[in-house]
Amino acid sequence: MPNQETRYQRDIGEKFSKKPENTSPEIVDFFKLKTILKKNLIWAFLLISTTLLIAFLYIRYTNVKYQSYAELKLNKRSEASVFGFNPLKEENSNLNTLSGEVELIRSKLFLRQVIEKLPLDVTYQVIGRFKNEERYKFIPFRVSYDKSCVAYNKKYFVNAVDGDSFQITDNPDKGNWTTHTFGEYFLMDGCSYKLDKTQHFFSTEPLFFSISNTESLINYVESNLSVAPENLNANTIKITFEDYNPYKVQEIVETVSELYTKYSKEQKNRANQLKIEFLNQQLEQTEQQLSNYEQYIENFTVENKTVNPSEDVNRLITEMIKIDSILYGINYQLMEIRDVQKQLEKDTLSHDQINYLILPQDTRQLFEEFSEMLQEYQIAKSRYKQETQILQNKKLQIITLKDKINNYLGNRLENLSNKKEITIERKQKIEAKFNQLPSKTNELNQKKRFYSLYEELYLSLMQKKTEFEIAQAGTLSEVDILTPANLPNTPIGPSTKIIYIGAFVIGFIVSFVFIGFRYLFYNEINGINELERLTSIPIIAKISRLNSSIAKKSGVIVAEKPRSQISEAFRTLRTSLDFVGIKESNKVISVSSTTSGEGKTFISVNLAAILAMSSKKVIILDLDMRKPRAQYAFNLEQNEFGISSILSGGALWKDCVNETKIKNLHFIPSGIIPPNPAELLEGELFVKLINELKQEYDLVLLDTPPIGLVSDGMIAIKKSDHSLFVVRADYSKRSYIEDLHRSINLNKIQNISIIFNAVRKDNKGYGYYQDYYNDNGSKSISTLKRIFNI
Repeated sequence: MPNQETRYQRDIGEKFSKKPENTSPEIVDFFKLKTILKKNLIWAFLLISTTLLIAFLYIRYTNVKYQSYAELKLNKRSEASVFGFNPLKEENSNLNTLSGEVELIRSKLFLRQVIEKLPLDVTYQVIGRFKNEERYKFIPFRVSYDKSCVAYNKKYFVNAVDGDSFQITDNPDKGNWTTHTFGEYFLMDGCSYKLDKTQHFFSTEPLFFSISNTESLINYVESNLSVAPENLNANTIKITFEDYNPYKVQEIVETVSELYTKYSKEQKNRANQLKIEFLNQQLEQTEQQLSNYEQYIENFTVENKTVNPSEDVNRLITEMIKIDSILYGINYQLMEIRDVQKQLEKDTLSHDQINYLILPQDTRQLFEEFSEMLQEYQIAKSRYKQETQILQNKKLQIITLKDKINNYLGNRLENLSNKKEITIERKQKIEAKFNQLPSKTNELNQKKRFYSLYEELYLSLMQKKTEFEIAQAGTLSEVDILTPANLPNTPIGPSTKIIYIGAFVIGFIVSFVFIGFRYLFYNEINGINELERLTSIPIIAKISRLNSSIAKKSGVIVAEKPRSQISEAFRTLRTSLDFVGIKESNKVISVSSTTSGEGKTFISVNLAAILAMSSKKVIILDLDMRKPRAQYAFNLEQNEFGISSILSGGALWKDCVNETKIKNLHFIPSGIIPPNPAELLEGELFVKLINELKQEYDLVLLDTPPIGLVSDGMIAIKKSDHSLFVVRADYSKRSYIEDLHRSINLNKIQNISIIFNAVRKDNKGYGYYQDYYNDNGSKSISTLKRIFNI
């Protein structure tokens, strides 16, 4: 047996010298999850209840929505073929699709027309107890205002004084009400307003109105309007609108349906209209060009006296040839006449050598007469002397006739010269005109070509314009209203059932996430397996969880309930102490923990009691002189004389010993709380006390302070032969084990074991046991935790 004990102690020492093994944890610790679920079940219930309450408040204070819808069937056909024309093909083919129609209805331009047709600018809200109600059709009065001066989106509260007057303000909390008369304009914020009563006027109904601008109304209609293809094969479109007033949604859907037919046709033909406008501009420009070319041709004809320049060129060439012939004849005549003059001067003229063709007929006689006179003069000269009167007369006759012929020839030369000059001048004019005529002809031909091109372009533009006009007149967008806008009787939302189900699901998800976070950040040691993973210090006992109601009524459980599972656990602990070497030489056992609330005092008193029941004389010392608790387990009211008195030298230990109801079990309380408990435990009197008690008792149990809070506990542990460290399930942190290892390594403590306290009775390591060692400020036994601890 001694060999066995020695080997066991050696094995414990080897285990303790090793660091805890870092084995990989389980993916999901179901025991830990079960504990967290039980501890936080009330929170999950509260979270779900909170979401359901929010859903209830939302339903209670939210106005119900109504929906009106209309179904339209789109029929597109072209009737341009009736006029015998082939209609032009649409360039934007998407206009013929349902998606194009949907975008048309949802366009801001179309929605602006809808808003302009409906009285949506002024909103009337009846003030209710829980929520306001919009009045649309049955409004009590109608607001008129100056559109150039208006405060948009501002609320004006109205209270009717009587059937003729009312009070109005923009801030009812300030109470600055002003009184006015129905049907008369009044100023508010510098703008003019008028309220006219309607047949639905209620004098006791408080309400307010606000005025919206066009952009906000467009956004409002656009956000609540839904337009979507209903059946692609049937070309049907469904228009729906949602709002809080049933009459309002019906009228808006009706207006959209009515305006759609007219507006869609205008939009569809807008492209053709733009083309026609473009063609009209081109036609005007073409007409102007044609007019310019026509004016040019007209001016050319007037200036050049011709409509065919090519014929004029031929005519001018012919004229120039004729003129050249005339000039040739004139030059020939001039040459012949000058030759005749030369011969005449030399008196060598012979009438038979004269070309009478170039001279008039009457000149022939003169030349013949002149030739005869010359012959007679020669004959007379041979007969008579020169001085004779006959020769003189003949000579004088010859000279006279010669002068006459010279005069005649001179006149003839002058006439021919004048004629020549005129002909040359005419030729020059014709040549100048001929030289200019080809360029003008080319210019005219060019202008005529452009004129022809513009004429063809003009005809083409006219043809295109006609085709577009026929296409515009022939293409129809017909809309059949299959289902007119209905007046909704039942609201579409909020759906009470869906909201409550959604709230429950959200609450469940939030609870799941909350419990998941609690699971991830749960730092308590919840099971024996987890504790074994964290430390290699031997765990010599597991103490079951004690019911809180029993714990409050009981003192020493092992004495009051000797057959309970807890009593059996302490017996097992007693047996384990025999194996770790608690014999005659090792009589001092300290019981400690890291912090308060782990059950250290509970373990101490019950372990002392179970040891005393085994016929051993046992004494327990309450060394926690800061917050003593052990005396309550033995129903000891007075605590004046105890450890503090003994260690301070004010009393003997035998005078402070209290006998308990359990045989062989004695108890020394902590005594009056001293100012220096650590110094008292460090003193020689404490060593002397331990030695004397070891002589008197079989076992000495030290209920020490928590080592994680004060240094007193570690002093007491150093004085003991064996230390028992209490770890409480679902309470002690993982960091406590690390601190324990650090402390025992620093203080070189060898003999130490762990007691796992407050383990569930199913030995799975879950549950809480309401500790004794705590004060009102401890979080472990706070009111909230006691309430929610399941």
